[in-house]
Amino acid sequence: MTTPNAVAVQGLSHRYGRKQALRDLDLTIPEGATYALLGANGAGKTTLLRLLAGIERVQSGAVSLFGDSVRSMSLAQRQRFSYVAEGQELPTWMRLEQMEAYCAPLYPTWDAQLAAQLRTRFDLDSKQKIGTMSRGQCMKAALLCALASRPRLLLMDEPFTGMDVSVRDELVRGLLDTSGEHGWTVVVSTHDIAEIEMMVDWVGFLRDGRIDVSAPLEKLRETYRRVEFTLAPGATLPVARPASWLRVEQSGQRVSVLGSGVSGAAITQALHVSTSALDEHDVTLRELYLALATPNAARSEAVA
Repeated sequence: MTTPNAVAVQGLSHRYGRKQALRDLDLTIPEGATYALLGANGAGKTTLLRLLAGIERVQSGAVSLFGDSVRSMSLAQRQRFSYVAEGQELPTWMRLEQMEAYCAPLYPTWDAQLAAQLRTRFDLDSKQKIGTMSRGQCMKAALLCALASRPRLLLMDEPFTGMDVSVRDELVRGLLDTSGEHGWTVVVSTHDIAEIEMMVDWVGFLRDGRIDVSAPLEKLRETYRRVEFTLAPGATLPVARPASWLRVEQSGQRVSVLGSGVSGAAITQALHVSTSALDEHDVTLRELYLALATPNAARSEAVA
């Protein structure tokens, strides 16, 4: 049985004056996925999330959430989605309890009991003014309100930037437990790759306004491997290397290769030189990001 899509994007292009932010972008995200959107600064992550959230108007292409076009979405439909972003402005003059009271009637699915649970979990004081909160506390407050609305889709743009490790861990655990329990779809853009590896099950790599690779994290780990080996004395790596080798690092005669379909046998066959001390490794999400950030035409087909 095919899982329905929470997000479906076709041919999406977007400009800011002369700057092309998105270029004919296609993307599908299955319902219930926790999806990491990764890419360098300026790749188009924020623009894409703002278009999904309805903050920006679609200029060219089609964007649908749960089968409904964002161009014609009703208020009732929009009330099922939440958006949290780094530096998001909050009502600094309000106490947390006032902000919750303000948000509650905006969302028919608001869950006061869940809000109270999250307030305790995030160690937030309902009487504290938003304007006196630290950066981490403000993000906790924003996430509390986003989750208490019981969103069908939660969009987050760099929610962990600049936070202490302990605060990030707390937010990730709270988000993972809450969204996982309710089966919500989560899309998160972040540079804190190590932090989110434990929480996501899908990953998309955005480069120059396009999605290069979008696949389940487990499928990526099966497809891409890292192999370390030692070249025989006097042996050198050939100039012409397989296109599936995305990242090659060498220190003396010790070589590390990360790529699709890479294995000890494949390395030996491709090099035609003597090797020793050959080790195969699973790849981390950070290693995948660094490898897939490098232009290589073969990578999109590798996980098709």
